Amino acid sequence: MNWFPLQRFTVYGNSMLPTLKPGQDVLVWCWFYKLKVGDIVAIKINVKEMIKRVRQMSSDRGAFVQGDNEKESTDSRNFGWINKKDIIGKVIWP
Repeated sequence: MNWFPLQRFTVYGNSMLPTLKPGQDVLVWCWFYKLKVGDIVAIKINVKEMIKRVRQMSSDRGAFVQGDNEKESTDSRNFGWINKKDIIGKVIWP
């Protein structure tokens, strides 16, 4: 669990264009959030942190996430469904 409810992340790469641009900072709420399809989340896969959009959710499989720019995104199409524990939090700004 994160010690602070808010964390700042910087978007890297083009995977979230046009919604989020490379170099743009986002605020992520890390405590007690409820996710729904369409939410943007910060995730950690292995040691890499990424910003992606929730495309599908399943109570037993977790979340399927994708970048808005599907041609330039490494996402669940590459690494599969992610566990809830791999979700850092929900992007609340911008």
